[in-house]
Amino acid sequence: MSQNRYRTSNSGMVSASEIASWAYCPEQWRYQHLGNAPENADALRRGEAFHAKTVVVETSSRHAIRVGRVLVVLGLVLGLIAFWYGR
Repeated sequence: MSQNRYRTSNSGMVSASEIASWAYCPEQWRYQHLGNAPENADALRRGEAFHAKTVVVETSSRHAIRVGRVLVVLGLVLGLIAFWYGR
């Protein structure tokens, strides 16, 4: 059996793309897993590039949220210190 070039790992996990392919047309999924290239290879590559960019944006957003939370906590602590010693 040939290895599918769109499978991301050998861990036995099935990707969402594979599930969608099978749900849309089980015969198409079987055909692809026999080593045949899909007709929408360009669209698949564009989708992979889009998802890679999305991961970068989501990671940056997660870091920005963490920094924001740290700054809020730091502001509250400094405000309490200023209030406590300013009395």
